[in-house]
Amino acid sequence: MVTIREIAKISGVSKSTVSRVLNNDRYVSSELRKKVQTVIEDTKYVVNGNAVKLSKGETFTLGVTLPYNSSCYSQLVDSILYQAKSKGYQVLLLPTYYEEETESNYYTLLEQKMIDGLILTSRTKNDHLLEPLRFKGKIVSTEKMDNEELTMIYPDRKKAYDQLFSTLHTRGISKVMFTTKRSADQSQTTKNKLAAYEAYFGKAIEGEHYFTTIENYEDGRALAAEISARSSIPEVIYVNGDDTAAGVIFGMKQAGFIHKKDFTIIGEGNLPYSEILAFSTIDFAPQKIGASAVDFLLSESERLVQPEEPTIIWR
Repeated sequence: MVTIREIAKISGVSKSTVSRVLNNDRYVSSELRKKVQTVIEDTKYVVNGNAVKLSKGETFTLGVTLPYNSSCYSQLVDSILYQAKSKGYQVLLLPTYYEEETESNYYTLLEQKMIDGLILTSRTKNDHLLEPLRFKGKIVSTEKMDNEELTMIYPDRKKAYDQLFSTLHTRGISKVMFTTKRSADQSQTTKNKLAAYEAYFGKAIEGEHYFTTIENYEDGRALAAEISARSSIPEVIYVNGDDTAAGVIFGMKQAGFIHKKDFTIIGEGNLPYSEILAFSTIDFAPQKIGASAVDFLLSESERLVQPEEPTIIWR
């Protein structure tokens, strides 16, 4: 591959002159510009975009860590992509699969200045890795973290869970079941959901009052098969995703149980599923959070703690 040094040598000019031509600097005579441009075209020279970005101290790239591709992150990611593009930035999606080593490797991208900022979604409990990193680049979490020295723009899930279970309890409902993706040991979200449930309905037993490792439509259908085989079914099934809720409704229907007659489903995400199938859901404001996260990274602000209030949509 031809280098700037070789272009300069062939053109009979300095490297700085070639750089000025490449950067469309106006302080280059038309004669020299034409001469250098001819050599560039003849040699089929291609500009090294990474080198140009590094020389300017900006990559115009934002990193986003997320566990994997899932509908529960689609609205948040879409919002980040749109907001970043509107500001002239591209986005690098970094799947972690909840592997701490993988997350740590991605964090070095910020330290090495290969990205201009980092947005964190759901992850392992590794605040200790983020503490020193925050002095080497801008980071924002879209989930609440224990360390309030770190920037976070997040949905107040704890408040939403308390409001939901409180409402169900007030309505005289006693048989409630819920689902999560990860265990309470792995996830603060699950721990908060469990605590809110137990505040109104007593001790929650896994496999009886709640189920883990649930995250999609197929999981919802499988859960429905297990629930429908029991001697009695819950009055309310609260699942961690609208696609999961759709799976439960379909699976229960196959077993002869009808939504809003034999049981009630509540989902999360406010996706079209919830409107089409007419079930209640919780909107955790991912569009607003995604846009705000990008705006923070591109701002002069050094730190921000901003909880967003979720909305329970009753149907």
